[in-house]
Amino acid sequence: MNERLLSLLPQRIGGQIALLVLIAIVVIQTIVTTAFFLERREGGPGGRHAPQNHLAATVRLLDAAPDNAAREGILAAAARAFPDMVIHPAAGAAPAGGDRPPADSDFIRDIRSVGVTVTEEPDAESDKMVLRIRLRDGTELIALSPPPLPPLINSFTFGLLFFAVSAGLLAVWAARGLTAPLTALAQAAADFDIAGDAPPLRERGPEEVRTVARAFNAMHRRIRRLVEDRTRMLAAVGHDLRTPTTRLRLRAEFIEDDHLRAQTLSDLDQMARMIDSAVSMLRDGAAAEPMTRIDLAAALQTICDQHADTGDAVAYDGPDHLSVTARPEEINRAVTNLVQNAVTYGGGAVVRLAAEDAGIVIDVMDEGPGIPGDSKTAMLAPFVRGDAARTMTAASGFGLGLSIAQAIVEAHGGTLSLLDRQPKGLTARIALPAA
Repeated sequence: MNERLLSLLPQRIGGQIALLVLIAIVVIQTIVTTAFFLERREGGPGGRHAPQNHLAATVRLLDAAPDNAAREGILAAAARAFPDMVIHPAAGAAPAGGDRPPADSDFIRDIRSVGVTVTEEPDAESDKMVLRIRLRDGTELIALSPPPLPPLINSFTFGLLFFAVSAGLLAVWAARGLTAPLTALAQAAADFDIAGDAPPLRERGPEEVRTVARAFNAMHRRIRRLVEDRTRMLAAVGHDLRTPTTRLRLRAEFIEDDHLRAQTLSDLDQMARMIDSAVSMLRDGAAAEPMTRIDLAAALQTICDQHADTGDAVAYDGPDHLSVTARPEEINRAVTNLVQNAVTYGGGAVVRLAAEDAGIVIDVMDEGPGIPGDSKTAMLAPFVRGDAARTMTAASGFGLGLSIAQAIVEAHGGTLSLLDRQPKGLTARIALPAA
């Protein structure tokens, strides 16, 4: 039933805004009209609860009455009709000093307009003031001074005030209702992850927003399918190339020329490293390896020992043990890539581990030519190498080591930065959060 009713509402933003404005106008006009009639009924001239007007009208009737009998009838009728109004004939002469004129007001001027005299004197039984009214024939009446009329609410002012409040509330409600789907869309775009399993964006709101949500979900599916197809294709190519590469390596062993055989084997090794690096680059960010508690210090020492065993000048500087929660294989790959870069371009490396208040810091330092300041950001992109200081050689990488390391570090919630050393060299710093 609710869906059927919702289907009758405007589906586009323009129609919904027009409907909100129309509802606001109807509600405002209804309340202003109701307030106007209540004002006239409760406090306007001749209203049931306007004691000033009742007293003035009663005095005018009493002054016009032909005799005392008629006046008694008028007083009895007024007492029945208006029980809150107190008026009766004066019991005695006016006290001395009791001829002070009352404060001027509309109903006092109305009473005096028929020629009667109105004075004010204190009530003998209370602290209230009473009115002594002398009719034109000399008859005196006593009446309790009615409370002053509260200022009538101006209908136009009330309408403007209510319109401002209602318009503000309706604007807030309309803004939340119309912009909530847009906010969800913006959040989904900010959290866009081609490797994640986030649910599709809900298609709700005006027709324009639902159209954008459908297009966003379709785009997300296409991008994920494209990335998955690309990864599978490159992984298949890398797997298929291993067989002919192995055959070429076996054939190269029979080359009699030592120099030619060494160059051929070096080229084959370079091809294998390039394939492995490209596949690793595509897999980063989508790894299924779980987070586990590891001894990071021991893992870094193992990496340094492995490089030192092959003759590389790699040393470790840091605590003997430091436990963190991470993906061990990914952290090992990231640090290994940085150490290989340092060994290749700087002739050696020092891996320094430190625990700080903000988190864990891993520095891989070398004494090579470094990277120019304006090229550091570009060096973190895939397939980018330094043109001057660090050029491609048979033993060098393919511009993927830093980008792979950066992807792994960011997947752990950390950052990878390249810092200059003095007087020369480069520091690749991995900063991981404490958690």
